[in-house]
Amino acid sequence: MSAQEKEPHASKAASEAELFAFEKLLAQNIKDVVAEICLVDANILISYIFHNAHGNIHDIVSSSTELFFKDGTLNYGHSADLNFEWGKAPAVILDMEFVHPTVTVFFKLVLHGFYVGVSIQRVLLSTKSGELDQDLKLFESALADARLKPVASLD
Repeated sequence: MSAQEKEPHASKAASEAELFAFEKLLAQNIKDVVAEICLVDANILISYIFHNAHGNIHDIVSSSTELFFKDGTLNYGHSADLNFEWGKAPAVILDMEFVHPTVTVFFKLVLHGFYVGVSIQRVLLSTKSGELDQDLKLFESALADARLKPVASLD
């Protein structure tokens, strides 16, 4: 295999590692919102998704974010999915958006019977430095600015 053929794989691995750093930061900052969403009866949320009641899902997400984030910064992306597998708990997948003047992030919030996860689809930075640490600091600053109160300490 030539060096040119190896390079795209290395680039993909680097971008996956970069996305993981963004996902970790995002997950830490929205855990209180996720806790609020998890208070909703799963059967109701599944029913809304099954019947394409996106307005109802939007209301749930909006009411879950209003205590923690400024209006319009953390939104439901008007798309949701259900994952059913025999013998396993169903998974609810909500398309979400974090919108700030300096950063926009499109991600999926996965609510499973045994875990909750964040899967970033795309990160758009107003000024991408090319340095992961600087880009993460910009994202962290945007998250802090979007919150109504600071995230609880991880210590």
